[in-house]
Amino acid sequence: MLLPAFGLFLLWLSLKGTDFKEIKQVLISGNYWIMIPVLIVSILVYIFRVARWKILYKGIHLEAKPNVLFAALATGYLVNFAIPRLGELTRAVILKRQQNFQVNHSLSTIVFERIIDVLCLMLIIMVAFLAELGKAESIFKHFTENVDWFNPKKIIFVGAALIIGSLVLLALRKYKTQIGEWVQTIIENMFVLLKMKGKAGFLIYTLFIWIGFYLMTYLWFFMFESSSKLSAYDAFIVMVLGVIARTLPIQAGSAGAYHYVVSSALVLMGLNLATGNALAIVIHGFQTVFTIIFGFSAYLWLLNQKNE
Repeated sequence: MLLPAFGLFLLWLSLKGTDFKEIKQVLISGNYWIMIPVLIVSILVYIFRVARWKILYKGIHLEAKPNVLFAALATGYLVNFAIPRLGELTRAVILKRQQNFQVNHSLSTIVFERIIDVLCLMLIIMVAFLAELGKAESIFKHFTENVDWFNPKKIIFVGAALIIGSLVLLALRKYKTQIGEWVQTIIENMFVLLKMKGKAGFLIYTLFIWIGFYLMTYLWFFMFESSSKLSAYDAFIVMVLGVIARTLPIQAGSAGAYHYVVSSALVLMGLNLATGNALAIVIHGFQTVFTIIFGFSAYLWLLNQKNE
C-alpha cells in the first residue's frame, strides 16, 4: 500500500494550489484532433515491440505468432497497470497456454528486452544530464539538487543487495530446484540472444520504439496554444522525466508520480500551473484509456482463442 499512497500524495502535491475550474477551461480549449496522430504512434509502438519480441524468440529458435505476441503484450500492460511487474510473468504464461512455450524461455526474452530498455533509458538520461549541464535553470537539477547520491548507507545497501542476489543465484544453480533450472535456462538464453541473428533489426525496432515514446510526448504539446510554443528539446526532457516516473512500481501507470514530475517540469519551462497539470492529465489519461481498451480487447481475444 505504500507506493500507491505515495502516488496519491504526489498527485495531491501536483494539484495543490491549482484552480480546478481553470484546469477545466484549459482542457476545454484543447485541440483534441491531436489524439489521432498520438493514437497511430501508440499502435505503432506496440507493433514495433511485437516485431522486436519476435526476433528474440527466433534467437532462441522458437517461432512465435505475431497476433499472439500482440495480445500477450497488450494483456501484460493491462496487468502491469493494476499490479506493477506482474505483466511480464503474465506475458510468459500466455505464451505457454497459446503456443506451449516454456515459461522460462519466454521470461528470458522478456528479461533481455527489459535489460536493453534499461540501458537505453540510462543512455538518454545521460544525454539529458549532459545537455542540461551548466544551465542555471536546469530542469534535472530541480529534481535532483537535494538527492544525496553518494550516501554511504545507500552504497552499502546496493552492495549488500548485489552480493545477496548473487549468492541466491549461485545457490539456485547449485541445488537442482525447478527455480534453479529456470534461472539456469534464462542465463543460458541471455548468452544465446547476445549472439542471435537479426541484431540490426532488433536495434532498429528499439530505436523506433524510443522515437515513438518521444512523439507520444511531443505531439501533445500542440494540444494547447501555450504548450505549442515549447521546443522539441523541451519535449525530450519531459519524455525522459516521464519515462523515469513510469518506472516506479505504482499502480495505474505510476499515477501521481507522472503527474507531479511532468507538471512540475512544464511549469519550470514557462507554462502556468493549470496548463501544466492539464497536459499531464491528458497525456497520462490517454495512455490509461489506450492501455485499458487494448488490454481488455486482447484478453477477450485470448479467451475466444482458448475456447476454439
